[in-house]
Amino acid sequence: MFDKETASDVLYHDLKNKKLYNQTFKDFIAGRKAELGQSYHCASEQILNIIKENINEITADELFELMYYLNEELLYGKYNDEFKADRNLQNTIYQKYGITLLYEIPGTTTCYSYMFQYGNYTEYYPIEEIKFDKDEEGQNICVKDFLRFNDYMILMMNRILSSGVNEYYPQSESYLNESEKDIVNEIILKHQNDEYLLNIIEQEFNFIKSSYDEKKEYYSAVENTVYCAVNILSNSILMKLKINPEKNTRIVIVDSL
Repeated sequence: MFDKETASDVLYHDLKNKKLYNQTFKDFIAGRKAELGQSYHCASEQILNIIKENINEITADELFELMYYLNEELLYGKYNDEFKADRNLQNTIYQKYGITLLYEIPGTTTCYSYMFQYGNYTEYYPIEEIKFDKDEEGQNICVKDFLRFNDYMILMMNRILSSGVNEYYPQSESYLNESEKDIVNEIILKHQNDEYLLNIIEQEFNFIKSSYDEKKEYYSAVENTVYCAVNILSNSILMKLKINPEKNTRIVIVDSL
């Protein structure tokens, strides 16, 4: 998520006027264009204009290139030694530029499962997205839409874990601390009369459970949802706590797999 004013004042100035370490943002984007050829559609001036006017309008592909540049120049360049010693430096640098990393999904397994659930959710609740083109990987969506999806994920993961289908968490709610339990119960109460949503969750759970029990490789993204449920649930709760819908108007999911 983004702080529009900080990005416009600080990030735009640094990208426009100087090298962060080895090269300017303009030269970086030119190099990416030379590397990837005609299939590459991002332009440095377009990205800079978006950052200056309203970074919330950035597409997932544009954000990917921006983060790629910041990581190469700062985390793996100028501050590489410090980053090796303190992984939290990543968030410090991002926040300096008005960018908050809400959830960095660990590895392809969890990512596939998370995006699989996003796809399922949007089949029932279509979401308007800002895209560079129809084939773009990733989403820029309204924060209210994201928070509704995030509630779905919390309820879905809680349904999986409370069922005991994951043998590592056979005890109901053993995967939650007290404050997390309070948040989950608050969301359950909020949606207790939404029969449409609850039916979707129950249908999806039954599909996941049957696929998990059968252990079919074809359903790996479904099956792995069971194993990833704790990570997804805990981070979905954290995101709910971090996002201020009055300030953070849009959320971008960068799907770089």
